[in-house]
Amino acid sequence: MCFRPADAGGGAHKCPECGKTIQSMGGMKLTKCPFCKCDLTPYINGEKPIPGAPAAPGAPAAPGAPAAPGAPKPPTA
Repeated sequence: MCFRPADAGGGAHKCPECGKTIQSMGGMKLTKCPFCKCDLTPYINGEKPIPGAPAAPGAPAAPGAPAAPGAPKPPTA
């Protein structure tokens, strides 16, 4: 049985350029993709958006003002 701290795995991420799965081990931050050798620092710093990632949701629309009540109808004869 092998014991690793919870943060050592780092999880699997996909390269934004080539789409291959990148495994980071030992808490090391990768700066280059091991497959296509692209620079990952602009994606890490947030300077470039990651393709295929969902966009941040926009602000919700403000509710409209309530409508004025209608005028009362006159009584019928």
